[in-house]
Amino acid sequence: MRRLIPFLLPLLTLAQAPYQVMGEVRYRGYYPLGSWEGKNPTARGVVLWDGDKASGQVCLERKAWDSGNGERDKKAKEILKAEAFPQACPYPKRAYYQGARFLVEGDLEMAGRKLPVRLEGVPEGSPENGTFRGGFRTRFSEWGLERPRLLFLEVRDEVEVFLQAQVRR
Repeated sequence: MRRLIPFLLPLLTLAQAPYQVMGEVRYRGYYPLGSWEGKNPTARGVVLWDGDKASGQVCLERKAWDSGNGERDKKAKEILKAEAFPQACPYPKRAYYQGARFLVEGDLEMAGRKLPVRLEGVPEGSPENGTFRGGFRTRFSEWGLERPRLLFLEVRDEVEVFLQAQVRR
């Protein structure tokens, strides 16, 4: 057993090594005549993954919201309370494979609230140097946020959130 310890220690260190995460978040919402989309390229953070336990955080600067329309972006930042709450941060608690899908469960802190979130996606490449593509759905009402309007049409309550991130050790 004593002879195995020098060989096992590097594996234990590797299992608990931090992952650097950098990526872009896209949002898609719907209204009766179509949809709108925005993106935020500021997702950055560090995540630890050990077995199915995870910890860390990946935050994004909410002022970096960009839909390609200045007036819409200004209104979106007001609705999202970006001035009062400049970051949105998911805090993972569990990360595990379920078949070919990879699930990350934890809490998302945004707009002064912290709610459970489950991000479902697909990893590409190796865990040490790969890409993660995934997403989840949420609702403006869950966060106590006003639903935006496009002209006279109110946007649906549900919003799709997509993440594409580079993961590096």
